[in-house]
Amino acid sequence: MRSGDAAVPSAPRRPELDALRGLLLVLMTLTHLPTRLNAYSSQPFGFVSAAEGFVFLSAFLVGGAHAKAWDTPGRLWRSLRGRALEVYTHHVGLLLFAFTVIGTVGWASHRPAVLNLLDFYHQEPVTALWSSLALLYCPPLLDILPLYVVLLVLTPVLLLAAREAGWAKVVCLSGLVWLWAQLGLKQMLYAGLGKVAWVPVKMGHSGAFDLFAWQFLWVVGVWRGSLRARGHVSGWTGSRVLLGGVWGLVLLFLLARYAWPSVPFLVDHPALLDKWTLGPLRLVNFLALALLADRGAPRVYGWLRPRVLVLLGSASLPVFSVHLVLCLSSLALINENEAPLDSLEEVAVLVVTFASMLLVALRHQRRGSVS
Repeated sequence: MRSGDAAVPSAPRRPELDALRGLLLVLMTLTHLPTRLNAYSSQPFGFVSAAEGFVFLSAFLVGGAHAKAWDTPGRLWRSLRGRALEVYTHHVGLLLFAFTVIGTVGWASHRPAVLNLLDFYHQEPVTALWSSLALLYCPPLLDILPLYVVLLVLTPVLLLAAREAGWAKVVCLSGLVWLWAQLGLKQMLYAGLGKVAWVPVKMGHSGAFDLFAWQFLWVVGVWRGSLRARGHVSGWTGSRVLLGGVWGLVLLFLLARYAWPSVPFLVDHPALLDKWTLGPLRLVNFLALALLADRGAPRVYGWLRPRVLVLLGSASLPVFSVHLVLCLSSLALINENEAPLDSLEEVAVLVVTFASMLLVALRHQRRGSVS
């Protein structure tokens, strides 16, 4: 049982979702490691990365686990506060590792990849330290857990608002904030604050993920997870027309992703596919893939029974943390010319990283805890 979750009964495990989380962790790891495989793993299914799936699936599971807890707000707040604190603790541990071990290695060896990663820390270490603990400064690779912490803290408000006003109003309001984010809400906020107060961290150091955009993906995930847990199953999968349209969209984005000559128009406007602001076309691409995954995940899981992926996915938080430790460490192997790793180094990095992830997942399983 997770710390802080004792007040809310645990939802039954769904191995197909754990397997999906495991697959997303594998793709995320291959993307973050400095090997030649990251060219193939970053967006293999279209203009969608593992980050979108990871955030949405986390929200779906949180919504399902707490769907019936909104009638007892005290228990709801305690549970999600405990989970947010657990994620924050992992984030602080990763920050300390990055600032001490990785920062020292980068400074002593003059490794450009590490120096660029922690440039603000090397320039203003005291400000970087306290602002990172306050989730204001988020170095690259260390910016998804702060997003997760903030969204977890906001989730009780989200669920209680949905109980009082209904999900339609909550999702629509969230959609309006996402739309405002597309128009530059984050930039306007930083510019406005800079005129009236001292801002310790510039926008470029606040993390790549735009909270105002990504909150929409989280809200939709919590909404769908909550409805599913309450027995409201969508009947869209029975419509062959809708299913055919979804397949058509997925195929269109896939062809555009791999530069099929007949569909170049999708990539002519990169802002519509932007990852960090969750651009409109990227959001459409993800939702289409999510609908297909919702329909096909149990069936594919039944065919493949991917036990290793289930193992990784059931321990997602510690596995995610150890993957970041290894990814940060591997950056120190890149030489002064920022040349790629040679074949032997690549194999060693991949073997050590995935072996460590499996060992952490096995240890987590033996302890009988729930991620």
